[in-house]
Amino acid sequence: MTDVKFGTLAPIRYMAPDFDNTMVSYKVYGTILIEQDVEDAFKERIKSEVLSMIPIVFSEFHAREVKCLELPAMCSEMSKKLTERLREIDRKCNVNVGGVVMDEESKKIIEEKQRAKIIADNPAIAQVEQIRAMQAAGSVNRPKFCPNCGTPVGPTGKFCGNCGSPLGV
Repeated sequence: MTDVKFGTLAPIRYMAPDFDNTMVSYKVYGTILIEQDVEDAFKERIKSEVLSMIPIVFSEFHAREVKCLELPAMCSEMSKKLTERLREIDRKCNVNVGGVVMDEESKKIIEEKQRAKIIADNPAIAQVEQIRAMQAAGSVNRPKFCPNCGTPVGPTGKFCGNCGSPLGV
C-alpha cells in the first residue's frame, strides 16, 4: 500500500451563493491511498489528476448552491467524488480529503458580510452601530445634563461640577 499526500498549491476559488456569489478561496489537502507499491512517476500522475479534479468538484458544489461555510464539512463527499473519478484511471486508488480550509482574506470578507447582514436585519443593532460611528467621528457630544444630579454641564467636562459624577458616554 502506498499513500500520496496532496494539497492545492494555489487556492481554489469558490463563488459563495450564500453571500451574493462573493469569491472566496480555499486550500484542499488530503491523501491518495493506492493499494499497491507504485513508481514515483505514477504517484505524481495520480496526484496531478486529483488536483485537476478539485475545481470541477467545487463547480458541482456551486451548481448545487452549497454554502461556502458548509464546504469544510463536506470532506467525505468530496473524497467520494474524487475517488469515483480517479477509479476511472486506476481502480485501486482511494482519495481521502483531510481538509478544506478557507484562506484568511476570505474569512475576513465573509465575517464582514455576516456582520453587515446582522446589522441590516436588526434595526436596534443598526442604531447602536450608527451611534458608535458618530461617536468615533466626534459627532455625538456628552450629555448636556449630569445623569446623576441633572445639573447642566459643558460639552468637554469629564465630571459634573456639582456632584462629581463621571460624564462619559
